[in-house]
Amino acid sequence: MADNNSFIPNPYKSSKPLACITFTNVTKLLPNNYPNWKQQVEALLDGYDLLQYPDGSFLAPSKTILTAPTSSTSTLSETTPTTASLLVTTQNPAYQTWRRQDRLIYGALLTTLSNEVASPVSQTKTSHDLWILLKNTYAKASRSHLKQLKERLRTASKGTQSITTYMHHLKQTADLLASLGSPVSVEDMTDYVLHGLDDGYRTIIDAVNARDTPINFDDLHERLLIQELSIGAAQRQTPAPLTALNAQARPNSNDKSRHGQNPAQSTQRTGTCKPFLSRCQWCNIKGHVLSQCKTFQQQHPSVPPPPCNSPAHTGQVQVNTATAGPSQHDFLFDSGATHHVTNDLDNLALHHPYTGPDSLFMGNGSEGKTDFRARIRLINQDKNKYNTPKYRFVVRFVSFSYRYLN
Repeated sequence: MADNNSFIPNPYKSSKPLACITFTNVTKLLPNNYPNWKQQVEALLDGYDLLQYPDGSFLAPSKTILTAPTSSTSTLSETTPTTASLLVTTQNPAYQTWRRQDRLIYGALLTTLSNEVASPVSQTKTSHDLWILLKNTYAKASRSHLKQLKERLRTASKGTQSITTYMHHLKQTADLLASLGSPVSVEDMTDYVLHGLDDGYRTIIDAVNARDTPINFDDLHERLLIQELSIGAAQRQTPAPLTALNAQARPNSNDKSRHGQNPAQSTQRTGTCKPFLSRCQWCNIKGHVLSQCKTFQQQHPSVPPPPCNSPAHTGQVQVNTATAGPSQHDFLFDSGATHHVTNDLDNLALHHPYTGPDSLFMGNGSEGKTDFRARIRLINQDKNKYNTPKYRFVVRFVSFSYRYLN
């Protein structure tokens, strides 16, 4: 009858082939996943009937044996007694087979070790030595080891990890504690998971803590995954903080009528934020703006006040888009979108030197850069002219929709 197990190596039968094992799909051994690694490796070795090599149940046979001399000249009758002096020491073929198979297993086990755990095993020689070293290192229920694992659970934090990765690491540590005889309860495991979450998961944390019964690990994982998706969707919909305002500006031109031009590309500028102090551009008194100035209304009752349909002065960046359209007025200090001319930097929440090619045109036809002093004239609809004090002009990036005639 043929041997059905002829493919399994037998150290005492050198005619049987050796088993070459390749652990291609086994998880690499890390300091915190020994139970998972051991389960996979044991299953494969047991399937090949080779687990007895690393676990020590199949010890190495003797390296040498005593055999009777074989000589063509010596003739020993069957009745001649065999004494120790007539025996010779020879290599044991069973040991050679055992050694070769054990080295194959040892090499396969080394391929399953990560770089973090590979260094301490350099002194081992057999698969059994390697197996015992890993067991004593990562599965020994010492008091210090248990405290280290529990501290790892207590200080775990999600950080930038995904929920799945975060909870997987916690589960590995809990499984390792269970293999050492110190399992983690469901309620304690829930507390460890919730403790490492940020405020984005506050609704889930409060809901779980309000329960009368503990939630199992899988249900908690599912709820946190849903919350993670909601947080990600909200972050994608939230615009980035504004560092500048997008405006449609008129190109530089010497023509007085500069309406109806193609809008220029928007530019971005940043400035140093400071508290905004409102100051009237006419009377130079803080606390109100030109549209609310009583002095201006008394001195020039025929001049209509600027429209007040714009947002009030604030220290926050606001966005207004103005499209230049046909108008009977020739000059505008501000189109109502993003730029404003002022004589006091205290009126500005954001300000920055302008270095572009455009110039600022006055009502009297004079031209200057964005940082200059000039005498301007305020012209009303009746074309009556009024002299004004000298002003220092700057370009403002906070929206101010007052429109001035020059």
